Amino acid sequence: MQDFIAQFGSFAPIVFFILASILPIFLFPPGIFSAIGGYLFGFTHGFILSIIASIIYTSVMFIISRYFASDYVEKYLAKKLSKKQYDTIFGISENKLTMFLIIYRLIPVLPNSVICYSYGLTRISFKKYFIGNIIGLIPGKMIWLHFGTTLNNIGSIEFLYGIIIVLSFVFISSKVAKQFNK
Repeated sequence: MQDFIAQFGSFAPIVFFILASILPIFLFPPGIFSAIGGYLFGFTHGFILSIIASIIYTSVMFIISRYFASDYVEKYLAKKLSKKQYDTIFGISENKLTMFLIIYRLIPVLPNSVICYSYGLTRISFKKYFIGNIIGLIPGKMIWLHFGTTLNNIGSIEFLYGIIIVLSFVFISSKVAKQFNK
């Protein structure tokens, strides 16, 4: 993917931004784009492009779920969520939903698409979703972007740190997910 984007030269940031804004809506894993953004554009530019693209695709997924595809999304979620997860998301107050959204983003217990499409079906306002979403997205984006910046120096100590950070993030997330799903 990074070679495809890089071939566009000075238009690569635009191509990256468009792909990173659209493909996750169709269930493409968004973490890959953060790593690619770090690799191609460095941490700062990659972060700006990735976070704005993330805000766009997460907002679009929320709006699709809320206004256009609620029947389909409910069937999709019935297959993906346990009863406990479903009740947690759909049976609580807006303030708790916002808090859980931040937690879901900080520790990815559920796939990104499940979070976005689920929250479109809840009572949370778009404003609270938007704010909680951004707060929760930033740390994960930073981890994946840092890892992406180290891909230019495979074998370096920075690359090793990047691998350790990503593996730690995945390990901790999986442990939390197991506890959450009990």
